[in-house]
Amino acid sequence: MLGLLFVFVSLAAYAVNESDLLPVNEAFPLTVSVSGPQQVTLDFGTKAGYYLYQDRFGFAVDGVSVKPDQMPPAESKNDPTFGMIQVYHRPVQIRIPLPHAIAASIVLSVTSQGCADLGVCYPPLTRSYRIAANGVVTSIANEGNATAGATGSPVVGENRGLAIFGLNLRPANGVGVPELLGFLLAGLLMAGTVCMYPLIPIVTAAVIGGTRERSSLWRGFALSLAYVQGLAITYAVAGTIAALIGIPLVAVTQKSWVLVAFGALMVLFALGMFGVFRLQLPASWQTRITAWSNRLPGGRILPVFLMGMLSALIVGPCSTPVLAGALLYIANSHDVVGGALALYVMGIGIGLPLLAVGTFGAHALPKSGRWMVAIQNTLGVMLLAGALWFVYSLLPGWLLMILVALLLTSCGMMLRAIDPLPPDAPGISRVGKAFGVLLLVAGVAEFIGVASGNFDVLEPLGGVMRASSSATGNLDANATVRFEAVRTNAELDQALKAADGQPVMVDFYADWCISCKELERFTFADSRVVSEFAHWKLLRIDVTKNTAEDTAMLRRFGLFGPPALIFYDRSGRQQADAQLAGFVGADAFLAHLKRWGQ
Repeated sequence: MLGLLFVFVSLAAYAVNESDLLPVNEAFPLTVSVSGPQQVTLDFGTKAGYYLYQDRFGFAVDGVSVKPDQMPPAESKNDPTFGMIQVYHRPVQIRIPLPHAIAASIVLSVTSQGCADLGVCYPPLTRSYRIAANGVVTSIANEGNATAGATGSPVVGENRGLAIFGLNLRPANGVGVPELLGFLLAGLLMAGTVCMYPLIPIVTAAVIGGTRERSSLWRGFALSLAYVQGLAITYAVAGTIAALIGIPLVAVTQKSWVLVAFGALMVLFALGMFGVFRLQLPASWQTRITAWSNRLPGGRILPVFLMGMLSALIVGPCSTPVLAGALLYIANSHDVVGGALALYVMGIGIGLPLLAVGTFGAHALPKSGRWMVAIQNTLGVMLLAGALWFVYSLLPGWLLMILVALLLTSCGMMLRAIDPLPPDAPGISRVGKAFGVLLLVAGVAEFIGVASGNFDVLEPLGGVMRASSSATGNLDANATVRFEAVRTNAELDQALKAADGQPVMVDFYADWCISCKELERFTFADSRVVSEFAHWKLLRIDVTKNTAEDTAMLRRFGLFGPPALIFYDRSGRQQADAQLAGFVGADAFLAHLKRWGQ
């Protein structure tokens, strides 16, 4: 039931669309007050689910730029496109010194920019206030700012937030479905290590063997499930605690030196999995917990459930490094819901083999063998990958590629990519060798990318391929994607008339828009999307400068800001139901294009 509750809360966290977005003035309300003869205090009451960029503030008094004596400490946001950026997720107060005492009225201009965790960024907003000599502050209307309401268009996005009572339970960069699958796999691999796998039949006998009567299939399943639930829920509690501890320390745990320390710890845990040393709870603790567990009678649901909870506390040398690394990962994500669900899923993964044995008997699992050592090594590699995840945004491109190359080639060597196999080698060994060859080739490609000066981990041979294409006179596939720039509503109307029976996509873009960069990098560059774009007329409205014309076009479509994609059919009619806002992956976007491009 607890697991189902976490699932429902997680699904509710994703039930958000652009109609839930607040207008910019409501998302970032600003109160201006005079706090001294030559000082003004600005109180930004940023709402939950929104954040302001620290480096996008600007202040001016009567047109003359001024700066605060000190900006409040900001929270570091680890963005996959721009790396570490400084933001304010919570209300913030800024004090502005005035160049002189307020003898007569002055005009204070405040510029700021923020985004919603949903993935939509607002254009820069400038608000002006007239401050009288008696300290009365009056807002001056700014016609040049986009404050139009939302249209309620559908949003296809992947990062959404959930905040309750001011506590951000589901941050935008929290634990997602791919991570949950990774935790499930990690739990299953933990169950297959040398330390844990041979104990599964013994534990199963203790769980089911507490009754004298012969257990039926369903009774064995029920007792095994109770044990696994006790283990998984205990893990979920640990994940919740890790995330809650991480939330108050969010401004600290994203510091560069802290991320480096986390990465170093992950490497240390990996060495433990490789057998360099033994990392586990003190033997006296484990003995005491085991004694408590042995006092509980098997064969009944509640005692078996408690046995499962106690077993979660007995962490040996094969499980301690992985569990410690998982808790470190969750603490860094600051995701309470995702953290609890991730550790719950890991506990389920650990208990799946036991559930199989308790239901169908020991013959349901393969016999112990050398494959358990391979699983332990796999967990070590996963921890090394986790270490790279912590520090990748801090590393220069060339160093990151070298480390990735070393990891890939090492995995290939561990899978005997260049070692000869005996003629009678089993099929699994041959499949493993083939996979090792692929990893080795991928690692070599990363090394070639570094040597060629192309520091793109995802496209290490991009520089070589572009050079080859230039030499042979061929164009890069991405070169076929051409957006026609549109600067005013009149130009947009003219471009729509010139579509000549083609479906049209209008892309609202800005240089400061993170999700816009993600769309360019991960969606528009996809070869399948490039091919589909050949049937479309592509228009781009760049609102980077936030001019009056930019604001007019945003208001025309009732948008807060980029990214937003507007679609027209072949007859030139706008398809309101097709409108997208925020980042959307290549697969979903391709299906969307094919649906609305007919």
